Amino acid sequence: METQDKQMKRASDRPLLTVAVLLLLVLNLAWIWGNSLESSSVSAQKSEQVTEVIEPVLEVVVGEGNATEHLVRKLAHVTEFACLGANLACLLLVRRRVRWRAVGHALLAALLVALCDESIQIFTDRGAQVSDIWLDAAGAALGLCAVLLVALVCRKRKSADKKNNQ
Repeated sequence: METQDKQMKRASDRPLLTVAVLLLLVLNLAWIWGNSLESSSVSAQKSEQVTEVIEPVLEVVVGEGNATEHLVRKLAHVTEFACLGANLACLLLVRRRVRWRAVGHALLAALLVALCDESIQIFTDRGAQVSDIWLDAAGAALGLCAVLLVALVCRKRKSADKKNNQ
């Protein structure tokens, strides 16, 4: 078990990086919840505009005529929460707290954000959907795992390079 001094040093050795990641996290939450606060007509208009822009690229993956506004809306859920998961992973990495328990807490935090997100939509007359919460959770897990996997590969590579140079 770490001493309290080591824990304090670990938490304070990267204050600017920690603040930067926390700022990104707050901006990500503002983006997620800001989108949920929009009326159904504004949200539909945005979805239509995004669909027009990404339809040609999306049709390469899903087939011609299958890039619907519904699909774009669902991809938006995954994307927003993949960014949230990536931000949470960065926070764990910066704070040097990448442990199973901390990862579980990060996923739980993302799930709570998703529950709040869908609850907000009840008050904007858009309605909440349990399936969107699942998509949000999957997106958060994807973003979290992707960043942690990249960090692990970089750490292993750095360790191997260090070993080879000795």
